Amino acid sequence: MLFSGIAVSLMSGIILHLNKTHHPFEVAFFRNILGLFLLAPLLVGPGMTHWRTGRMGPLIWRGLFSAVSMMCYFYGVKLVPLAEVTALSFMGPLFATVIAIMVLGERIRIRRTLALIAGFSGALIILRPGFHAFTLGTALILGSAVTWSISMIIIKILTKTESAITQSLYTLVMLTPITGIAALPYWRTPDLGEFAWMFLMAALGTAAQLAFTGAFKEADLGALLPMDFAKLIWAAMIGYLFFAQTPDIWVFIGGAVIFASTTYIALREARIRSRTAEQEAESKPAIPQEPHS
Repeated sequence: MLFSGIAVSLMSGIILHLNKTHHPFEVAFFRNILGLFLLAPLLVGPGMTHWRTGRMGPLIWRGLFSAVSMMCYFYGVKLVPLAEVTALSFMGPLFATVIAIMVLGERIRIRRTLALIAGFSGALIILRPGFHAFTLGTALILGSAVTWSISMIIIKILTKTESAITQSLYTLVMLTPITGIAALPYWRTPDLGEFAWMFLMAALGTAAQLAFTGAFKEADLGALLPMDFAKLIWAAMIGYLFFAQTPDIWVFIGGAVIFASTTYIALREARIRSRTAEQEAESKPAIPQEPHS
């Protein structure tokens, strides 16, 4: 989980570096096509089974929302300090919770409601309406969080039948042409040095995704989520050391409030699911054992 956070922060730093010479949509295109190339070794031989799916509709919707989210994020990184980008991106799970309540009919309890209110209050602490200008970059990062939250809902639905590799594969297959078409009006062929940066960006993004997925297979949610907050520290350090960005204290306070609320909601939902599973297991009739001969 720590490695995933560092990799995502470094990738965001490289995106900001590349945005100085290339349009964000072109940078997004190279992130996708090179990511697809890096996944290729997992798709040969037995890996061909990852192409099989009966859920093409949801996979297409996930790809579309992920494309919008990625392009908003890549453009927003150009306009907003890295620490603020990271802090506002923590809003994704909060938006996903609200959408799940509205669309999927999930029950909402008083503690969950209070946690949601606290999380959105954290966003207000960062944005400080009336004291801090609401810019295009801020709108893009929030838009990225909203569209990513919709993708998270679709991922939650797809996880019941589709593997993580299948979902990643089809998402990249959709993202590549979408971002490629969006990049065409701004195309500037990268030189060898820029291409190396783009390859490193794609490698970090792919590694972060695999590490994030692997972390949840190895440890409990409660042990992992606090470590994800380290992304805000890494992003602030990278922004300060390499791009002379100095985030104010409100970014850290607001980011901590948002992260605390999302962590609480996630832990509480995991606890409720565990309790429900135990109750279902206890309610099942015991299977009679055959007597030994």
